[in-house]
Amino acid sequence: MPYWGSKSDENDFAFDALGVYIEEIKDRMFKDIRNVIEKSYPEQSLIVSLKCIRLLALEFPKCVRVSFRKKHYRDARDLFDDWLGLVRFKLPENLAMSIEEEARREFRLFEEQVLGSN
Repeated sequence: MPYWGSKSDENDFAFDALGVYIEEIKDRMFKDIRNVIEKSYPEQSLIVSLKCIRLLALEFPKCVRVSFRKKHYRDARDLFDDWLGLVRFKLPENLAMSIEEEARREFRLFEEQVLGSN
């Protein structure tokens, strides 16, 4: 990668800074989902974190591919399913269904828009 670039992410410094942001989102996402699973909390932020990474990938696909691999996606999907299995009974049925629908939609978009380009 060049030292200088005409686009916002076409230099080492910017690319590395963006990588730090993605790593921060990813690390926080996994820390938070593990915490809510451990405590069986009916709240989670995994889907919004995944959406943030997906939206960054639309603009900066190379950087996201370096920082967020298919394995991370599979882990996130599996942890979400674990969480939902634990707390589904704590949520009103229509809310649980809505959360699951939104999550499935985001997982599908992530697969299409981010992983499909790998």
